[in-house]
Amino acid sequence: MVMSDEELERYLAEFQPRPVRALEISPRIKNPWTPRLVAAALVIFVSGVSLWHLRQETKRAKDLLPGKQVSRITVLPQSELNAIALTRLALENHEHFEAVLADKSRRALPNFQWESSTLHILAKE
Repeated sequence: MVMSDEELERYLAEFQPRPVRALEISPRIKNPWTPRLVAAALVIFVSGVSLWHLRQETKRAKDLLPGKQVSRITVLPQSELNAIALTRLALENHEHFEAVLADKSRRALPNFQWESSTLHILAKE
């Protein structure tokens, strides 16, 4: 559809230009640090109250204990001894440490003294 120049001019005359609106600018926060400072103050306040509460519970627990201090020793079953517990056992009681290691090795390593052990079968061949 090809238009002549006159038809194009009439077509374009139908359009009316509109005035440009003013640019809307959102209001800015005067100090962008204010919400961050409020959040930091809230975190410090909550942690302070938590520490104070824990300290009060600790004082109450100490008041409930008798005059003697009881040392708490937790003994793990031998099957659940970890590296730290084994190190402590080796430093405090070397003989018991050796007995624990010997017992663990008997349970963990294969026994070569049985008649059906691999070593016994290979020795027969």
